Amino acid sequence: MLFLRHVLGSIFIVCCLTTLTNGATLANDEVEALKWIGKTLGKTGWNFDSDPCSQRHSWVDQSTRYYVNNVTCDCSFNNNTIYHVVRIVLKAQNLSGTLPLNLNNLPFLQEIDLTRNYLNGTIPPEWGSSTGLVSISLLGNRLTGQIPAELANLRNLTSLVLENNGLSGTLPAALGNLPNIERL
Repeated sequence: MLFLRHVLGSIFIVCCLTTLTNGATLANDEVEALKWIGKTLGKTGWNFDSDPCSQRHSWVDQSTRYYVNNVTCDCSFNNNTIYHVVRIVLKAQNLSGTLPLNLNNLPFLQEIDLTRNYLNGTIPPEWGSSTGLVSISLLGNRLTGQIPAELANLRNLTSLVLENNGLSGTLPAALGNLPNIERL
């Protein structure tokens, strides 16, 4: 099993490296979505003169396990000519904005992790229509309000981490019907 993971991982890396040399790019609507998300979160320092999927410059920094600045893309789309953002992990970035209302402009997004920031406001019910999401972590922010029942629409969700916020109200019963949930 471990051997198979290494082989598949190696194939994926070769695919991505080949794509980089073939001029693959991130879809324009996803670049615009990242700009909007960054502005809403209060994220500065993303260099849009550099391809967000290049894993260079301002797009990747995992210098410690607590501080992570990472936008990850999948390069296997459209004959390896288009990237799509699949993961945004911004841990301990001192972000003090709010959560972006709509993640639908990143239709391949599977994970959003905004752990240990200073984000405030509420969890947008619109996130419930981002059906590709598998993992959401908003641990350790300043979020308030209720957990939106719309999150129960995320049928692929395996992890929803909301602890250490100022959330109130009851846990929506519909979250108990999520078929793949492992961590709540």
